[in-house]
Amino acid sequence: MSVYTEPVYKDVDAPVAARVADLLGRMTVDEKLGQMTQIDRRYLEDESDLATYHLGSVFSGGGSAPEPNDPQTWADMVDRYQRIALSTRLGIPILYGTDAVHGHNNLHGATIYPHQIGLGAANDADLNRRIGAALAVEVVATGPRWTFAPCIAVARNERWGRTFESPGEHPSLASTMAAMVTGIQTDELGSTPTSILCTLKHFVGDGGTTGGLDRGNVELDEAEFRAIHVAPYLDALAAGAGSVMISYNSWQGVRCHGHRYLITDLLKGELGFDGFVVSDWAGIDDIDGEPGFSPTDVATAVNAGIDM
Repeated sequence: MSVYTEPVYKDVDAPVAARVADLLGRMTVDEKLGQMTQIDRRYLEDESDLATYHLGSVFSGGGSAPEPNDPQTWADMVDRYQRIALSTRLGIPILYGTDAVHGHNNLHGATIYPHQIGLGAANDADLNRRIGAALAVEVVATGPRWTFAPCIAVARNERWGRTFESPGEHPSLASTMAAMVTGIQTDELGSTPTSILCTLKHFVGDGGTTGGLDRGNVELDEAEFRAIHVAPYLDALAAGAGSVMISYNSWQGVRCHGHRYLITDLLKGELGFDGFVVSDWAGIDDIDGEPGFSPTDVATAVNAGIDM
């Protein structure tokens, strides 16, 4: 009589590499594509889309909240989505994220903290850690396990309309945001019930475009680019950040979303980042300079090193 055993990828005691290899070996191309796709909950035509398209992630962007917008409804929504994902052939859970950039700001009644520019003015790393920890408690209580924070942009021109997302014009101010990584994820991601995934953004140079133009071009040479805009990522990566979001801007005329040198060679190679890389909202659409996305945009982004 045969004895049924769980597949290796479901064995929590098996080595991670073995679980990953086993799962990938079972996945169809459509399932792999779905797992690399994230969608705002507002754009689900039906909740069954989660299973139909094998989606890997759902998120709440700015203003995207269930009704009524209260903790119980959030938690019920995320649980419902998770049940649908787990009902699929392989039972891969979704990763739910939310744009909790200065508190769980999509949730009515959440505690709201200063934007990054205010935290930079405080120049207090431990304050950033404590805010990150408090933010994570409110987020995880409502279901999501991933936040798109902190933003460690270095704003060099106040004409940039997103200057409030930056701790300031000096890299050392942005470096204080590394403490928020520890607050959000704790010392080791997943080590406590309130530990959630953080995201460093936006990689890289968003605050350094010529003329402060949003989504513009950074024209610095590599030495200055690294000293100003890459430098704050070193401490944040050392703190164990689990995900990195790519920036809309270009560096020396090449869109960051399609920049293999920045994503694969620098971030994943030289800097040793072993988490996963996510695009910004529709960021791959801009790669070829034409409106909307194309197969070329997608292939360029994936081959550059974007994972989701």
